Amino acid sequence: MIRTNIEDRSNTHLGTIYRLLLITLILTGFQSYAQQVQPLRNGYFVIVSTFRDSQLKEATAYSSLLNKRGVSSSFGLEESKHFVYVYLESFNYDQFRQSIDRMQLARAKEGFATAWVLKIKDGKEIKEGEPLAEERPKPVVQEEPASKEPNIVTEYIPNPTPLPVFKPQHLGNTPVFLSVIKKSNKKVLNGTVKIVDAERNKVLGTGKTNGYFNISDPKTKSGEITLIASAFGFKDVSQQMNYKETERDTLKQDVILFGNFYMLTFEMERIRSGATATLSGVSFFNDAAIMLPSSRDQLTDLLDMLNEVPQMRIRIEGHTNGSARGTIISMGPSKNYFALTNDQLSKGGSAKELSEARAGVVKGWLVEQGIASTRIETMGLGGSKPLYDSKNTLARKNSRVELVVID
Repeated sequence: MIRTNIEDRSNTHLGTIYRLLLITLILTGFQSYAQQVQPLRNGYFVIVSTFRDSQLKEATAYSSLLNKRGVSSSFGLEESKHFVYVYLESFNYDQFRQSIDRMQLARAKEGFATAWVLKIKDGKEIKEGEPLAEERPKPVVQEEPASKEPNIVTEYIPNPTPLPVFKPQHLGNTPVFLSVIKKSNKKVLNGTVKIVDAERNKVLGTGKTNGYFNISDPKTKSGEITLIASAFGFKDVSQQMNYKETERDTLKQDVILFGNFYMLTFEMERIRSGATATLSGVSFFNDAAIMLPSSRDQLTDLLDMLNEVPQMRIRIEGHTNGSARGTIISMGPSKNYFALTNDQLSKGGSAKELSEARAGVVKGWLVEQGIASTRIETMGLGGSKPLYDSKNTLARKNSRVELVVID
């Protein structure tokens, strides 16, 4: 009996040691497993699911499941928040547009309705627009009580339908990225976006396309603003946003909240028959039918449009600021469209003749680039159609070249 008690106590003692060793091995195994996850490299990531670093097993399983289903994915650690992100693809810092396109593809065609773009520097999330070269202080992370930690995050399949974010964000504390692209091929376009107080029809400002902006408060009851995107050779496109309740606007197809900025997308279509446009980027030397070198950019845009729509025919109209006669300088035998040269020609003439010569030099350049001369008409209107009174501070803008799409 005594022997049996001794054996029982011995077995109990060994069992306790065995259990402790087993627990130690399990914990050690989990720690070793957790250490296997690598920090995300610098760049942009198209994220489809988020896990705590203690949920590495689930993150690995989800990524493997996606790969088995033919959706290439991987995962990595964001060090400041202790999150493991499952992502579809990563991009370099100079590939922001590509990362957005990939995210939109994931949302539209692959069933990841809440896919979003994350920007990483040195293993940590940073906001778009922050300098990449500066070292930022390590953020303070508040630990959540263990009882509140879910077994798995809500992004785990199936993905939910996207809803407005409940955290209060609006255009007063969140910048907006104005993305202006060509509708047919998503090519980025250069142009401007005019921001208008919709309630009072007052212009709040103008910004260049494809950049970040902090929009001024319209200080109206409704907070409604209208944004009008313009790009040469394309129809203007307008979008509505609310300054105070911007999160509500994320239900619209073209308004997306990325956590630290909104992106508003304008999809532009080419102008068609009957449309007019001012070649505001084309300007001339004084009293000359010779263009300034800065005119090349917009001329190239015009050339692209004519090449893209080979059936398009246009009329180029020249205008001057006033109708006085004067000297007209034109190109010499060297035919330099963008510089005053030693062989330039000079003669007296009317404002209408100067405007005709300027329209003609634009046509001449286009023809030299391969556009058929039969597709281009020219007309000189001199000072007969001014935009501003001669005493107006903007009267110099009366001197311009305009484009009319004939068919």
